[in-house]
Formats: sequence, structure tokens, C-alpha cells
Amino acid sequence: MIEHRRHVPLSRIDWSESEVAAAIEDIVADALAHFDAQRFWPAHPLDENLRDGHTGLYMGATGVMWGIDYLRSVGASRMRFDLRPVLPRLMQANRAELPNYGNYAAHGSLLFGDLGTALLAMRLAPSAEIADRVHARANANTALPVRELMWGLPGSMIACVHMAAMTGEARWRELFSTQAARLLAELVETDDGPLWTQDLYGRRQRYLGPVHGYAGNMIALMRGWAWLAEDQRARIAAAVPATLARNAWRSELGASWPAVVAGGKRPPWLCQHCHGAPGMVTTFADAPFTSPELEELLREGARFTWAAGPLSKGSNLCHGTGGNGHAFLKLYRRSNEAVWLERARAFAMTAIAQYREARERYGRGRYSLWTGDIGLALYLWDCLTMEPKFPTVDVF
Repeated sequence: MIEHRRHVPLSRIDWSESEVAAAIEDIVADALAHFDAQRFWPAHPLDENLRDGHTGLYMGATGVMWGIDYLRSVGASRMRFDLRPVLPRLMQANRAELPNYGNYAAHGSLLFGDLGTALLAMRLAPSAEIADRVHARANANTALPVRELMWGLPGSMIACVHMAAMTGEARWRELFSTQAARLLAELVETDDGPLWTQDLYGRRQRYLGPVHGYAGNMIALMRGWAWLAEDQRARIAAAVPATLARNAWRSELGASWPAVVAGGKRPPWLCQHCHGAPGMVTTFADAPFTSPELEELLREGARFTWAAGPLSKGSNLCHGTGGNGHAFLKLYRRSNEAVWLERARAFAMTAIAQYREARERYGRGRYSLWTGDIGLALYLWDCLTMEPKFPTVDVF
């Protein structure tokens, strides 16, 4: 179940708060040094087929701008800057980019479309006009067949949670409730547990992970837990352990989950945030409910993530060492077992080494939130504060 070519050994570097703080500041300074108000940031060679100046939240300018502003706001960086003058240019470029997504441009994608960029504008320079735009774009997803976080309905539900925190308006709860009811109505009982079928990229599959699948849908529902009815909460609390148990692949190393429900035919081969054990643990360690079976599955998933080790793809969140480390941080917060904090910090020190090696190899940083250095800086901050907040979904 572990593809060793996808993993690297831990760097045997002792945890150092000063080293971590310096790495965060270095990442922010490097991003600001390479920022251009017209072209934003250059694409990285590892982000295949991405052009310079991409604007999205996932691996474009929106994500980097949000990340460096967030790090400043929480005191993780002492760098001073004002990104508000760039917002009109960013939003213009973002709108021009939408046709590249074909049919997906018709709705408000949180991670790749204009929904994430509008949320950034609300964070930096809030206005009633932008709030109305977010609402319109989120509402357009209500009948969308795409049931996953990156492009579809759950992403707009998360946007509603963030907008409610920003504005205090009741309309966000109302829209969330409408979309949550639809999402739960489409949760189907199967031989592999309660599942959704994702209609994505021209294919219909049952994904499990937190970006395209089951876990991502549950993230949205759990983020709005206070807005759900008691019967909705009860259904989620019963569904999660059942689906995780029926799709878990267990071994002496722990447990992991395949990217797509395969009916027990093929063992999982990815162990990263978007697919596999780490993302499942990161997601469901935040569950506002418990059962003996769920707690055991979370520990088994974290054990497997530790056994697999850091990722060879680098330090990033989506499919890198920083993203995997979040599983340990979240489980530490849930269990208060010191071993998980120690393991999260061991991954952090390895991720710093990976970040520095990559910058030396390519002669530059990787300027994106989910696949680049800013995402790592956010993970490092969480390791310092021991308060894990996964970017985009937990905090905006």
C-alpha cells in the first residue's frame, strides 16, 4: 500500500521554533520580492501547463495574496505591505481567465474560479457590491451537478460560512441550508456505505478524498454544523464511520483509503492530502461527533501516514509533506496525545529542508497556496501555535 518512490526519509533535524519562524518570514519575503502588480507571480515548472500570472485560489495569485495577508494578520510575519490597490487588476484578470475553464466558468468555483477571488476582495476591501457578487455566484451552484469542493456545491457552502463570519448577514445561512439539504438528499446508501457520485471532468465516479470527494462534501457540512437540523446531524454522524470503515484498507502499518471507491478491488496507492489517509484524518479529526470506530480509524490513518513518511513531491499542502503533517496536528488537537504533535513537527522540519532544496534547484520559490511555499508557511505557523487551521476550508 505504500509506493516508496512517492516518499522520502525524514530529515533528522531537531524541532526549532526559531528555525520555523525564520522559514515563515523567508517565504513571505521571497513571495513579496517576486510579486508584480500587473503579472502577479510566475508559474513554477512543477505546476504543469500553468501560465504566468494565474489568478486562482488553489495555485494562483489569489491564494498567495490571501496567505501572506493572513500570516501578517496573525503575527506570523513582520513584513508590511498593502495589497488592496492590486484588487481591481486581480479581479479583472480573474474574469478574463474564466473562459479557460469551459463549462466550469458558468458557476462559482471556490478554488479555481471567481468565488475565491471575490472572497479575498471581501477580506481586504469589503463592500456590499462584492458581497452581492459572492452570493450570486454561490447561489448559481445550487442546482449544479458537481458535488465536490474544488469546483462545485460544497465549495460555495464553505464560502457561505466564511461570508457569514465576515458580514453577519442571515442570507448566508439561508443559502447554506438550501444547499446542505440538497447535498444530503443526494447522499445514497450503497454496499460501500453512504456515498455521493461525483460528476466531474466528463466522468461519474465516487471519489473519497477532501478535494474532489466524500470527505470534501463532509467538510462543508461540518463547517456549517451549527446551521444543520438535528436529523441532518444524526445522519452525518452515522454515515461517516460507516463509509470510512467499509472503504478502509488496513494493514499492520495502519489504514488508508483509495482515491475512488473501488469495491475492495484495488488497494490505495496515494498517501497525500487530496487522496489517501492524511486527508481523511485531517478532515474527520474535526468531526463534532465521535464513536469508538471513528477514533480508531483516525489513529490508524495517522499511523499509516507516519509509516509512509514525507512526500517526494515536496513541501506543499495538496500532495506534499506539509499537507500530510496536518493530519498529525489535527489528531493532536482531538486526542491531546503528544506523539502526534511531535510527528507534525518532525514533518515540518523535513518540509523546510525540502523547500530550501527546491528553491536552490529551481533558483526561485513556488508561488501558490495549495501547491507551493505559502501553504507550507501556514502549516509551519500551525505547528508553532498548535492550532491547526487548514487554509481555504478552516479559515479565510
